[in-house]
Amino acid sequence: GTRTASRPTFERVQTVLDKVAALGYSTDELLDDFVAMSSLFATEFAEELVFKVEDAIIEGDGDGKPLGILNAPCLVTQAKETGQAAATFTSGNISNMWNRLPEPSEANAVWLINQELEPQLDVLSIPAGLAALEPRYVTYGPDGVLRIKGRPVIPLEYCSALGDLGDIILADLTQYRLIRKGGVQQAQSMHVAFVTDEMAFRAVYRVGGQPRWRSPLTPFKATS
Repeated sequence: GTRTASRPTFERVQTVLDKVAALGYSTDELLDDFVAMSSLFATEFAEELVFKVEDAIIEGDGDGKPLGILNAPCLVTQAKETGQAAATFTSGNISNMWNRLPEPSEANAVWLINQELEPQLDVLSIPAGLAALEPRYVTYGPDGVLRIKGRPVIPLEYCSALGDLGDIILADLTQYRLIRKGGVQQAQSMHVAFVTDEMAFRAVYRVGGQPRWRSPLTPFKATS
């Protein structure tokens, strides 16, 4: 039969490199007395810059920093259940969140949680009449890693406080586009604060990022 032609559409998405930087000073006397000071600056600066970038991946507004998951147009927010107490997490929340996850992402998804949520995960139950059942899909593996629905649970200090949007996130991070221009670039100069006998230490990291998806996925076949 005759084939019907179609024309796929494409959208141009631009991810811009932004700069995050750190600057610190040390007196010449301290550098003389503490030989590891230079390496300490390098280590701590690198860790702090990575911290800022990872925090932006979760909640960045995209203004001079990566666009975070919680501010992305593809974010899907699952409401709590009817009558659910504030600052709590239930087995029903798990089922509802997992149900909203696109099937191709199930193999790559991870649960990102605020550490305050861990005690509630340990006592989750499924209502069964006047009793309750233990949810078999919340388990600890032989490696000690907590898993929900077979996917690892990762405590992050970037996640929101318990009860706030983002206290638990189910995400397929392979669908986040992160670009970097090299690694953390370190430099030092004696000229910036020459008159006060100080050495200036600087670290710069150029990075940009945003989710690949421009909107939530509409299920191909769904009742609502």
